[in-house]
Amino acid sequence: MSKLSKRDLILNSIIKAYLDENAPIGSSELGSRMDVSMPASTIRVYFKKLSDEGAITQLHISGGRIPTVNAMRHYWADVFGDIDFNQELLDINDEMMLKILSDKHEVYTMVYAQFEQNLIEILNVKNRFLVLNFTKDEIVLKYDTRVEKFLQNIGEVSLDKLELICSQVGLSELRSKIRELKRAKILFQENEIFAYKMFEDERFKMILEPSFATHMSDGLNFDPIFESQYLGLKLRVKFSGETSTMICAGSVYNDYIKLLKQIREAA
Repeated sequence: MSKLSKRDLILNSIIKAYLDENAPIGSSELGSRMDVSMPASTIRVYFKKLSDEGAITQLHISGGRIPTVNAMRHYWADVFGDIDFNQELLDINDEMMLKILSDKHEVYTMVYAQFEQNLIEILNVKNRFLVLNFTKDEIVLKYDTRVEKFLQNIGEVSLDKLELICSQVGLSELRSKIRELKRAKILFQENEIFAYKMFEDERFKMILEPSFATHMSDGLNFDPIFESQYLGLKLRVKFSGETSTMICAGSVYNDYIKLLKQIREAA
């Protein structure tokens, strides 16, 4: 890792102090917290530079500084930039501890079992029902000759892709059944109230569904999915021995490294 400049060192120290204390910090106090010796006068010079850049701000004229939303977004992008999110990062065996930590860190958390599977067979049951057999599950629909022909023409397709197609062409019954199937895969869900705080309108219902995760990339997510002051993490985990996906979402000012560390330690 390359050596940090004084500017980056001071900014990172401000961010870490804010994540620890959730309070503004002044130049003298910051100097006492830093691992390297730096006079308060030098720190004040960089405070001015960072303020001019829009990286830190003052809530009150006589108060200390806090990082801006933009600074926090850059910070988390750097922190999570080198992590391989294709591997299982956490082994979660204590559901109660996950609930406690989600509450403590004020994040919305959902864990769901894997639902990546393909449509492999369509059965017509006496022109009364259509049975859609997927790799692991099945969905039963009322028979409709147009739906049958449409699905036969699509051929083998993933569950996620089929849900998207249903939204595009108006197959509301099938789309609803797919969402029910995915909802049944939810293993853990906590702090729906924080989901509402992030959107404050009907959109918050989306994040309560596993289908929401199909719009997220693995790892760190910002806009357009989340407003600028929020972020989401999509992680592969082992939950009670089952390969799963965990979604964590909340303010950019939450300490996600501490959260993940405490979840790992609880295992």
